[in-house]
Amino acid sequence: MDTVHEELLRIEDELGAGAGDAYRRHLAEDAVVVVPGAVLDREACAAAMDMSPGWDERSMDEPRTIELTDDSAVLTYRWRSRRGESTYAAVMSSVCARRDGAWRLVLHQQTAEPGAD
Repeated sequence: MDTVHEELLRIEDELGAGAGDAYRRHLAEDAVVVVPGAVLDREACAAAMDMSPGWDERSMDEPRTIELTDDSAVLTYRWRSRRGESTYAAVMSSVCARRDGAWRLVLHQQTAEPGAD
């Protein structure tokens, strides 16, 4: 059985792959996604990912998990990605809650690092 940290990393990696269906599967109905310049609900985020071409390369570095309760945790990490010549670097946090027996992302926040595209 995976640890909470391993499970949250697996979910976040699936989300990082960029498919809208993954967001529909893993985000809570009332999820909020905060990205530079926008605050999105679950469906707006999934729809944006449906339109995204995805990343050529991506990594999640320095991941840390803080378990808040038996049913809630925060995962933080440094994100690095590349699409063609464009790169994106950010620090990210995802708050997850166990709902109906599965981990659901309830809040995701990205802070672009200085110099990020």
